[in-house]
Amino acid sequence: MSHVDFELGVYYPEGGLAAVIDGLVDLGEELGVEYRAGADVTQIHGQRGGFKVDYAAADPADFAPSDRHEEWRVGSGGYELADLVVSDADYAHTEQALLPERKRQYSEDYWDSRTYAPSAFLLYMGVEGDLPELAHHTLVLPTEWDQHFETIFDEPAWPDDPAYYLCAPSKTDDTVAPEGHSNLFALVPIAPGLDDDGTREAYRETVLDDIAANTDTDLRDRIVVEETFSVSEFGARYNSMQGSALGLAHTLRQTALLRPSHASSEVPGLYFTGSYTTPGIGVPMCLISGQLTAEAVADREA
Repeated sequence: MSHVDFELGVYYPEGGLAAVIDGLVDLGEELGVEYRAGADVTQIHGQRGGFKVDYAAADPADFAPSDRHEEWRVGSGGYELADLVVSDADYAHTEQALLPERKRQYSEDYWDSRTYAPSAFLLYMGVEGDLPELAHHTLVLPTEWDQHFETIFDEPAWPDDPAYYLCAPSKTDDTVAPEGHSNLFALVPIAPGLDDDGTREAYRETVLDDIAANTDTDLRDRIVVEETFSVSEFGARYNSMQGSALGLAHTLRQTALLRPSHASSEVPGLYFTGSYTTPGIGVPMCLISGQLTAEAVADREA
């Protein structure tokens, strides 16, 4: 990471990460992909050459106000028939919730015994005015930063003196905030599985206090819109095990060939992609995992 930061440089896609998603969507359309948005898969039946995938229509309230793909939303539940299925959902969720027990590669005990990467407390803010004290990327690290990481990996708890990342994309891209305003979020890495019910409001105050103290940027009276996102949202929105923001951690026993396979050993024609498979967690890694899965499909199904 340090080599990338200092030697290769960090690039920003115009329009933010959503622009990358839009680019992939556009590419898919050019290649003939048909999309079904808001279709929550509930069950995967069958195998190669005869899959049936059941889905329910998502609650419209679950969509963000900025959702740009309303025309693809399904209006009701239904099913799709397919020769092959590729799941980019949480691997454990696909196996434990969408497949019958006899077709699962891994048991519930297996998933419970895994080590998961951190979750996060995210505070998204739209604020009045500029942020002269902040860069596009700002890292705030306490003097005793080891204590924070102990609360992630050793004794799970909310950190008292957090290390965190501040991102102000409006410093680079003026399309992400209205004129005279700034777009900002704070990301605090925390342990997966923490109970965030009743905690986040107090932690919001902790984070805002810390930003003011360490960056000379007092945001409280300038916030015009905000949203928090944490362990429970990662679990509810993405079916993420323990509310992890990333997936399986990169421990020695969860690296390379020791990560779950791209192809199911129990259901012919079922494939997986995403952070649980190789090469691992992070946006570039997940994009590469998609390429590896595509290559596996091409090799096996030719």
